[in-house]
Amino acid sequence: MKLSIDNGILLARFGVFESATMIKEAGFDCVDMTYYTVGLNSPLLNDGYRDYAVKLREHLDSLGLECNQAHAPFIFTYGDKFTLEDIHYRAIVRSLESAFILGAEFIVVHSVGHKEENKILFDREYNINYYRSLIPYCEKFGIRVAVENLFECDGNGGFVGRLGSPDELSDFIKELDSSCFCACVDTGHASLTGQKPENFIEDLDTDMLKVLHVHDGDYKGDRHTLPYLLDFDWESIMSALKKTGYGGELTFEILNYFMHIPAPLIADALRLAEKTGRYLIYIFENA
Repeated sequence: MKLSIDNGILLARFGVFESATMIKEAGFDCVDMTYYTVGLNSPLLNDGYRDYAVKLREHLDSLGLECNQAHAPFIFTYGDKFTLEDIHYRAIVRSLESAFILGAEFIVVHSVGHKEENKILFDREYNINYYRSLIPYCEKFGIRVAVENLFECDGNGGFVGRLGSPDELSDFIKELDSSCFCACVDTGHASLTGQKPENFIEDLDTDMLKVLHVHDGDYKGDRHTLPYLLDFDWESIMSALKKTGYGGELTFEILNYFMHIPAPLIADALRLAEKTGRYLIYIFENA
């Protein structure tokens, strides 16, 4: 099993090229390319995005660092049109092509929720049509879209799932009815919608699980921090992955772990994260 890490906060603090170098020097095998920490004017998404992605791919190759997966921007909102004339939709499509150039096999694209009169709603038909509209781009670029288990804050200190249970996520992907789609399990999100992460993994259709967002949590908030700093049972989580026959990478999404660490200590923080990931892989391989 290879070890990967999202570059979200590192990208924002150090730039995409330097952060990739830091990730490789810490010992990671792969990077999860995040497009959600940059704006529309970023070279990752503006009109020069193709040339920029080619240069970034050359940098990754020179480091020996793979891009195993990516994360599309959060910018698309309910009511946006499924056309390249829509700047938000265009950013999603550009992230698919950019991630393909970088070598990613999968890219996470969030479903879209909305509120009316303070009610949290999920328009299933709109979301089905949204994802299906991406099929031609998936086929063109040779990349698969991963649908993630998500949550909404209910305004009263609680959380409401958005495709937040194994059955809901599986049923939604089955309805999409295309090999262009698979599932991403976020361990922290599972804990906020009534599931232990290990149970969510075990109860999901195993053929769908191709992508992970691995981070620790306390069942109270979306913490995105390093495993073993909070409350999850990592031995059980890794054993659950082994039982499912999971064959992908272990990918950390621990952006909050780096949030307040001073720049001179980031390299040490990355090395601790890498050692923690290798320990989890050891548990997986020996489960």
